[in-house]
Amino acid sequence: MKAPFGCKLLGAQQALGGISDGVILFHSVVGCNFGSMAFHFASCDMTEVRQTCTVISDNEVVFGGEHALEKALSSAGELYHPSVIFIVTGCVSDIIQDDVKRIAAAFERTHGRKVIAMEAAGYRGNFRVGYEAGMKALGMLMEGPQTEKEMSPMPEKGQETKKKVPEKGNEDAEKCKVPQVNILGIGADDPHHVFDLEALEELFGGKARICTAFSQTDLAGVRRAPGADLNLVFGYGVELAKDMEKRFGIPYVCLDYPYGLTGARQLWKVLETRFGLNFDAEEAAFQARTAEGAKGIYSYLQALYGLPAAVIGSGARAAGLARFLSAELGMEIEVCAKREALQDIEETYDEVRRSETAFLFGSSFEQELADELEIPLLRFDFPVFDRICLTKRPYIGAEGTLCLLEDLFCEAFAARTLKGAIYQ
Repeated sequence: MKAPFGCKLLGAQQALGGISDGVILFHSVVGCNFGSMAFHFASCDMTEVRQTCTVISDNEVVFGGEHALEKALSSAGELYHPSVIFIVTGCVSDIIQDDVKRIAAAFERTHGRKVIAMEAAGYRGNFRVGYEAGMKALGMLMEGPQTEKEMSPMPEKGQETKKKVPEKGNEDAEKCKVPQVNILGIGADDPHHVFDLEALEELFGGKARICTAFSQTDLAGVRRAPGADLNLVFGYGVELAKDMEKRFGIPYVCLDYPYGLTGARQLWKVLETRFGLNFDAEEAAFQARTAEGAKGIYSYLQALYGLPAAVIGSGARAAGLARFLSAELGMEIEVCAKREALQDIEETYDEVRRSETAFLFGSSFEQELADELEIPLLRFDFPVFDRICLTKRPYIGAEGTLCLLEDLFCEAFAARTLKGAIYQ
């Protein structure tokens, strides 16, 4: 079992860690805090790590950990001055059954600071369950946008209310309103997520805008999310999207991660269908930029045709990347595994071993498998803890496609064993 995809607590961390003015307080043992930090050290701002822990020990197991939690809440408030504190309980605190919600409510009353408590014991669910629960916890911070009826004073008895008619000239302005979309499913430590969000908005071409991206926002952004016109869900976050549709009437669409032109086209099609937009100019610019950027490696691109590859990643990312590799690069996908659907990762590794795979796409966890098979590995999926990215290097959009190709060939050329047409 690979830890990030077997533990509910780590999924909750990924959902909640993107709130820049919040802090995660693990009510658990020190290993939960240390282990989770190890997975995001390579991608977070190391000058400000916004998580801490009560560090449950034998004493709390025997006598209860409520006092330790009260003390940790006070310390977190003084140290971080957060707009919201997320108490995330682990296995041990769940077993000893501390009254976490009572303590959270009491602290909120006395300190005037928002506190959200959620259970995330590893034996109660996997990474996906924790991520969905964490996203729904963010939904507790949302309030619906005021309607015109709520903003207007009640008419006095006998007065007739009339429907507000837009002033002349404002009708066109209303029609030209730029649609706002929320981005769900990208984790706080997903590789390249900061730059991918910038590239995603560039794909919109100014015809739509990101209202809230939950992997990179603050409490105000969470509260602003109900004002969006559409939720775009990249794998995770479906439960929150359903909840927001029910509460606020915001529709949602589930998409594969938009790698390459095929991914961009899928995204554009959704926006065209929903809002009547046209992205012909953006598509032409995408094709021109990638054609110009990749023309010098045409012979290398030819070597990818039919090259057997394996993709192991979270559902939306694995599906999106496999489609890009197959449809645009002509690679042969031997294995495409969605982590959240796997019962045993070793069975998938055995499937890769039995295949003709010459290139592996996965996370840092797959390095051992790549070493065993003596094939290159490109890390595209969480967690990536043995690479850093300091410069603007997205993996989506036109520039992102070139960055992805660049990394693909660099990993191939660095491989110790020559295997397949790409190395000849």
